[in-house]
Amino acid sequence: MTDKHLKEEGNQLAKKLALETGVFPKDIKILASPYRICPLGAHVDHQGGDVLGMTIDLHTLMAFLPSQGGEIWLRSENYPVQTNFDLENIPSAFSENWSRYIQSAAYVMKREFQIKKGIKGILKGMLPGCGLSSSASVLLVYLHALANANSIRLKPWDFVRLCSEAEQGYLGLKNGILDQTSITFGKKHSLLLINTKEPAVKLIDRKLDEEKFRILIVFSGFSRELTSTNFNMRVFECKEAATKLSQLSGLPHVETLSNISKEIFENFGSKLDSKLQKRAKHFFSEIHRVKKGIAAWESGDMKKFGKLMTESCRSSVKNYENGSPPIHKLQEIVCSAPGVFGSRFGGGGFGGCVLGFVNASESETALKQIEEKYIKLFPEVAGKANFLIVNSDNGVRFL
Repeated sequence: MTDKHLKEEGNQLAKKLALETGVFPKDIKILASPYRICPLGAHVDHQGGDVLGMTIDLHTLMAFLPSQGGEIWLRSENYPVQTNFDLENIPSAFSENWSRYIQSAAYVMKREFQIKKGIKGILKGMLPGCGLSSSASVLLVYLHALANANSIRLKPWDFVRLCSEAEQGYLGLKNGILDQTSITFGKKHSLLLINTKEPAVKLIDRKLDEEKFRILIVFSGFSRELTSTNFNMRVFECKEAATKLSQLSGLPHVETLSNISKEIFENFGSKLDSKLQKRAKHFFSEIHRVKKGIAAWESGDMKKFGKLMTESCRSSVKNYENGSPPIHKLQEIVCSAPGVFGSRFGGGGFGGCVLGFVNASESETALKQIEEKYIKLFPEVAGKANFLIVNSDNGVRFL
């Protein structure tokens, strides 16, 4: 979706907000925050591993204006419940619905900057809850809006940090910084290499024109919150594996696998119990796939890049042990479609979507075949599943 079309959708939200608040539409600001994909680097960001991210042209859009006092008033086009509270009285127990995201964003902003002005806004997500980091997307919208309303100038890495604090400290998700970093630094036509340990970002050039391939996004129709799945348990298991490897090798105590060398894992990994050995094996094999993926991307070898994506997915199933029967089957269907170079599932692997790269000339045929096969197997998600061809896009921005 072009910025022109985004602006048109944003203007529709602005007109609705103008009618509800009595202000002029020209006084209303519009934010667009894209969703992200992770072709390689599955489940290693919370362990300090390198990951590859890309922003796509599916977004969270919000039209907003500063409130006269500390009032937060928001309405979503996706959910029936409105949210309304004051910055001086942020709920101590965050809501179970979508309101908890603005509550957590307001909490971290008020704690650090003592903000006084709230926001009034209307927002919509194009594909919320699908495993493309819509939660980080909406958090970054709120953080940018609150900073703007209070005339606070923040650097990109400030937004990454604040988003991470909201997710980890207040929403209970023990993830890494892949999502918020991708959405903050994303560039159209680019693959982003994220060093999650330093942290740092680098744009990876490619020789293959994006017109030669397409990005497939297939939402399974099964959506699950990461905090209610085994996601946090997997993070704990990776940390436990790192701690035990450091003990076995005589290293000082560490809790992240990026602080363990591959040689130490090869020498002592067999002494871990089966579960922890698998988690560590996934980490070390995945960071190796990221390195190989960078070389494939730079040379324009989409067949090799796609093969690495599929290998990543197999390791997620076998070694990281996440996913569910529907998402496993969907990934197999995507991989078997004509022209597909490779695919893997997202959304923590416990629901969500499957991402695939496909030859441009066969993309429509592949998408149709995928939809027919998947809905035949899971007719209960007809009308809920989504089958899309998307493009890369720029990161979070004002329109």
